[in-house]
Amino acid sequence: MSSEEERRGNDTADGQADGARGPTGTRFKALILSMLALSALASIALVAVLTLTATGILAATQLLWIAAAALAVIAAGALIAAAKTTDELFRALERLRGAMVVLTGSENAVPPRREAGEEGLEVDRLHWALSGLAARYARERAVPDERMRAVLGAISEGVVVVTQAGQVSLVNQAAMQLLGAERVKVGTSVFAALERESLTQAMERAEAEGRRVEAGLKTLDGETVDAIVSSFGKHGGAVICFSAEEMAEHGAEIYHDLALHDRPPPAGEIHPDRRLDELPMLVLDTETTGLDVTRERVISIGAVRLHGPRAYPAHSMDRLINPGTSIPPRSTVIHGITDEMVADAQSFPEVYAELRELLEGCVLVGHNIAFDQAMLRRECELAGLDWPEPTLLDTLLLAGALDPSMTDLRLEGLAAAFGVDIHGRHTALGDCLVTAEILTRMLPRLEDIGVVTLADAQTHGEQAKHLVRAQKDSGW
Repeated sequence: MSSEEERRGNDTADGQADGARGPTGTRFKALILSMLALSALASIALVAVLTLTATGILAATQLLWIAAAALAVIAAGALIAAAKTTDELFRALERLRGAMVVLTGSENAVPPRREAGEEGLEVDRLHWALSGLAARYARERAVPDERMRAVLGAISEGVVVVTQAGQVSLVNQAAMQLLGAERVKVGTSVFAALERESLTQAMERAEAEGRRVEAGLKTLDGETVDAIVSSFGKHGGAVICFSAEEMAEHGAEIYHDLALHDRPPPAGEIHPDRRLDELPMLVLDTETTGLDVTRERVISIGAVRLHGPRAYPAHSMDRLINPGTSIPPRSTVIHGITDEMVADAQSFPEVYAELRELLEGCVLVGHNIAFDQAMLRRECELAGLDWPEPTLLDTLLLAGALDPSMTDLRLEGLAAAFGVDIHGRHTALGDCLVTAEILTRMLPRLEDIGVVTLADAQTHGEQAKHLVRAQKDSGW
């Protein structure tokens, strides 16, 4: 288990303990007490009016009007308060129901944090119980990781595990000291430390011969280090061990994310009856020089592959693009990308092949995805490239039709509603990962209302007519 998982598990466990000590659901109790207090005040007022009538100060007709007005005010106030509290309760329950479905279907899921104002709702205890369940899952997942850490930590050799593309999925401290801690962090490319040709040749030999092979691997600093390279089997990639003689004194820490070796199933045919939980998708986001799709340029593309509710982070892209024009300061304020950052970046045609490979056989998904497609179509037209016009799914339209009363349909608003942490906001890949997580948490709610196929989802999204109209008016 990574340090981030440990932190989240501890946070939820601490939260459960705090919730057990603190006040639980009081909102409805407060509402009832308020209504009783209003009723008492109305009764006092009515007695006063009756007394005034009996003494002849007020006429009977005036009494009736005053009593009716008082009762109407009390009833209206009570109904408004009850409606507001009930709506808040059901919204909180729906968020937790969706979180429970996701939690049972994904070992990495965590319950959403409470929104502001939910602390006194009667769902408080349920929230903390769900947090405790998530913490228990995290503790159980940590057991094999701790065992593996103990075993690999006792090995004196340096160990690096890489995917077929060279992405580091596991590294111990000895290897980090040998190759450079920043060069071989989990998720980075091992080719930032080792010369590509020497390693790929060793990996191909190990794969072809089905055994460990000895190799002299060249570092980018011009040195040669002795290593043993083994195939990682059906998972793809390789295990690289450096001899103990190469090692200086080191600690026993290891860092890993072996899920980087997971591969999505073959895409298959995209047809309207394809189920959403088996749908190959590419969640995509672009950062641009502006919002006018007829003249602005793409300066960053982020994408991540999904198959149904499961994301495959190793099958992703995160590219800065040199637009061949200056980036307006007003755009830089939003996404933080400057002319200096893209000065040495590739042009759109140079990254297009990677995008097409990821998109092959997939539905294109995004938040306001029609905008991103319009921008990519324009870039292809400028470069003389063919844009494939993929099938689209828009999380903005899906959410707008799912809950027409939701007022904040920005990515931040949906993240709060579905309990998704915002990370890397206003970067292309960061927005992709947030959108992907929102979609996976949205799928159980869509299934709950009978939206289970691609055709169902497209029809459902079209029900948000005001959003569809706004997109068309913007030229998307």
